[in-house]
Amino acid sequence: MGLKTKLLFDEELNSYYEVVKAEFEDFLKIEIAKESKEMAPLIEKGVIGGKMLRPVLCRLVSDALNGDAHLAFECGMALELVHGGALIHDDWIDGDSFRRAAPALWEELGPRSAILIADLMIATGSLHGAISIATGKSLAKCIRNLSEGAIADFTDKQNYSESVYLHRIKKKTGALYGTAAELGALVSSQTHLSIPLYKYGETVGIIYQITDDYLDLYNSIATNTPVGDLAIGIPTLPVTRLSKYTKYQKFVDEFINEGKAENLIKKVDLSDAQKIYEELVTPWMQVARKSVSEIPDSDYKTLLEEVPLSFANLSQAITLSSFLISAASSSVSI
Repeated sequence: MGLKTKLLFDEELNSYYEVVKAEFEDFLKIEIAKESKEMAPLIEKGVIGGKMLRPVLCRLVSDALNGDAHLAFECGMALELVHGGALIHDDWIDGDSFRRAAPALWEELGPRSAILIADLMIATGSLHGAISIATGKSLAKCIRNLSEGAIADFTDKQNYSESVYLHRIKKKTGALYGTAAELGALVSSQTHLSIPLYKYGETVGIIYQITDDYLDLYNSIATNTPVGDLAIGIPTLPVTRLSKYTKYQKFVDEFINEGKAENLIKKVDLSDAQKIYEELVTPWMQVARKSVSEIPDSDYKTLLEEVPLSFANLSQAITLSSFLISAASSSVSI
């Protein structure tokens, strides 16, 4: 899933993000246009319109290590194609009818065509990522992790422990961001940093996902209406961690066992939810900073240190969420 809010980076990081995102989108269109006239529009449907966070992260790591910007974009394209293909699979498996405010590809073209296009995208991504043996293996490992994460969604469906939650994140969101950072290192002059940088990216992905799940909880409490995962009965870590408070244990158990979130969101204080969120992300913030400690000091390193802070900036996320809630309420009353 993606964050339910517009990303709020600091000024310098936002400037870098917007410039590199625009450059990458131009690169992506040019490369997709090289595909056959039959395949190009189908591939484009699966990748255009996203935030392009992983390609930008790959490029940022490459810039921090004096890497090759073009090769970083090749790797970024590989990741977007793999991610886009995986999302098509997920939408069909989960029965999600919409993706990025448009009909899901399986709804538009039918399941058979959608799955074949997804497979094509993943295969094409693998080709773009095969710059070297190391980059090819990195991308293959990412595809395997995504597949294992999707399987775990079924095999561990009724297990809501924190260890299982984190395992799933690492196999999915964490794997994509970890691979983005690792690939950025592998196309640079300091490939020995690929392992700590994978850890950095994985940690960024964990912070991103916990924040995303927290916003579901926050918005549900603020509007007194279950939204996101709470609306479909999926217990996420910010929800299950609430059971540390004795006064919420009964309602958390009710949600886990029966999928009913109404009583839970009526009882939980926003301040308690905020404390839980801070407890969850603070240790990962420390891991992220430590993981980039070996990178030479530069403006790019400073931006890398800022990325997890931007995802986890609670006051920014809450301010924008409150604005969105207010706007939604106004539109309903009208």
